[in-house]
Amino acid sequence: MSTIENNIESIQREVKHHKCTHCDYQAAYRSMLNRHMNNVHLGIKKHKCTLCDYQTAQKHYLKNHINSKHLGIKHHNCNLCDYQASQKRYLTKHINSIHLGIKNHKCIHCDYQTNEKNNLRMHIDGVHLGLRNHKCDQCDYRSSQKSTLTEHLNIVHLGIKNHKCSQCEFQTTRRSRLKIHIDGVHLGIRNHKCTQCDFQTADRNELQTHLEDAHLGMKNHRCSQCDYQTTQKSALKVHMDTVHLGIKKHKCKQCDYQAYQKSSLTRHINVVHLGTKDHKCSHCDYQTSHKGTLKNT
Repeated sequence: MSTIENNIESIQREVKHHKCTHCDYQAAYRSMLNRHMNNVHLGIKKHKCTLCDYQTAQKHYLKNHINSKHLGIKHHNCNLCDYQASQKRYLTKHINSIHLGIKNHKCIHCDYQTNEKNNLRMHIDGVHLGLRNHKCDQCDYRSSQKSTLTEHLNIVHLGIKNHKCSQCEFQTTRRSRLKIHIDGVHLGIRNHKCTQCDFQTADRNELQTHLEDAHLGMKNHRCSQCDYQTTQKSALKVHMDTVHLGIKKHKCKQCDYQAYQKSSLTRHINVVHLGTKDHKCSHCDYQTSHKGTLKNT
């Protein structure tokens, strides 16, 4: 056997010799495997942004973050919407997931599909491997990634809503929820249709809830204090807070009215103090502040 053939055989033996014990990842060098472990499974992110709380395992990701988030450098524009990206691969990913609905990354253990490779890794770690090393210090929540735990803290315990609608006062803790809001409320895009009735929505989860509630009668979440049942865990929490705990965080500055949700306070101010009448009859000049009144009149 020639020297060249020996070298080729040696290289072939070395390629992807190091295998991850938590997923299907394989690497040619141990250093690459260690980086994979730190990044994906251990959540070690040593590169930190000095302008915000962003952290990442790789230096070039930090550079991209600073360019796009803090310097506003976004050279790649989507020709189907207003989305802009700092890198071409982000634009391609955006088009594939948002406009084409392509989900290339599929779980080998179940039917889960996603357009993000990292989301698939998180799914496998959390659902199939049970790797949830990051624990919430305020409740029993556990996560496979530190970033997910941070998101949980912001959403559940701190109520931080960083994503704001540019067309109304809607705010949310999740970017995906903002997109659903804009699609459904402002653009009228409701691609998820019920096969049993005329119900349409921009939110796939809302369609599932509608099916369970309206057509299947499934109410798996039950109140421990009364007979209340609901299809949604979030609705049960609202019920507990408002009915049994009497929590009303949002107070009107013009009267004694208090509300659990900010949207309820906004509606109260518009109706009671501003006299706003957003609902107009299409057949005459009648206007009202309540949609139900317009329907029944």
